[in-house]
Amino acid sequence: MRKIHEERQEQFKEECRIINLRYEYYGYIGNEKWAIVSELTEQEIMKKYPEEIKGYTPFILLSVAQGKAIGDYNRNEDKFRKRSVNNDDVYGYEEGLTECFHKELIDGDYWEKLERMETQRIEVECLHKAMLELTPKQKKRVTQHYIEGKSSRKIGMEENVSYQVIDRSIYAAVKKMKKYFWREVAFAGFYSK
Repeated sequence: MRKIHEERQEQFKEECRIINLRYEYYGYIGNEKWAIVSELTEQEIMKKYPEEIKGYTPFILLSVAQGKAIGDYNRNEDKFRKRSVNNDDVYGYEEGLTECFHKELIDGDYWEKLERMETQRIEVECLHKAMLELTPKQKKRVTQHYIEGKSSRKIGMEENVSYQVIDRSIYAAVKKMKKYFWREVAFAGFYSK
């Protein structure tokens, strides 16, 4: 019986390739955590491999051609990234010519600006990760309130709930995000000195 189970698992691996969407695609927030690349239909997979598929439901089914296109894209992106890291000189410096096209090289504030930009990038990345901690309702309400500029009364009218419910939801979301930020800051060791 064990041998049969192992053979089915091997056959499943041959016919179906599994992609972890949250690992492969930074910021992915869909309900499906897995994509399965296969020539089989969803019904055929469910019928042929009911035990093997349990850990991967819900999933998105991709054709082999789609899986190949995604793999090719990821390989090309990785090659480009490696080339740019290994081969690029920051400015390809040429005496007298580089300064004409890159004023930041002679600007004393350049490195401070660059540091601020990096800090902002890290903050935005951390904010994005903190938003992933929220429930869908909290995320929607926080976005409507802080990004779209809607009042809690207007959001409440749209959702047919009182503005106090919206206020409490936004307050809880902000509190959850602050907790995430503090956890990240402590983990990074900023206050361990």
